Amino acid sequence: MATDKDDDGAEEDREPIEVTPSIVEGDVHAELRMLYAESTHTMRFIKGHQWKTVGATLLTFFSFIIIAVMAKAGPDLTNTLKGMTIVLACAVIFTLIIYQFWTYNEHAKIEHMQRYFSSAFANVRAIKSTREGHIHRYMLLAFMVVLISMGVTVVHFAFERIIVISAI
Repeated sequence: MATDKDDDGAEEDREPIEVTPSIVEGDVHAELRMLYAESTHTMRFIKGHQWKTVGATLLTFFSFIIIAVMAKAGPDLTNTLKGMTIVLACAVIFTLIIYQFWTYNEHAKIEHMQRYFSSAFANVRAIKSTREGHIHRYMLLAFMVVLISMGVTVVHFAFERIIVISAI
């Protein structure tokens, strides 16, 4: 019987865990490991790209405000810029959703590969449930969409102030 320390540092008795080895060996196991590494790398790339897309969009919105201030924009230019922010926001939200589908596909590949690895691998991956992972991903997607929507709202309020100031 193994003794381990729990989160509080106290020792507790644990039953030994039986580990079943991977059902594949050699080249197939190496291929699966490579595919797993590629999928996890792709998921990190997608997540980073999602946040960079949100950040770049918010910077673009801010630059629209700067352009409107520097040009002392009237109603025509601000309406054009408003339209551009709406179109950009829609395109970015669509792109974020596409990234989310891409993430889901990579996650499905990893779930499929898990069946071929050892039970220890499956036990470690089960620490965070699939459902919890999906909830976290979709909450972050919703947060990104809200950020973009708030950015559009702030830009539109700023344009209204710019019109008032330029009319004076």
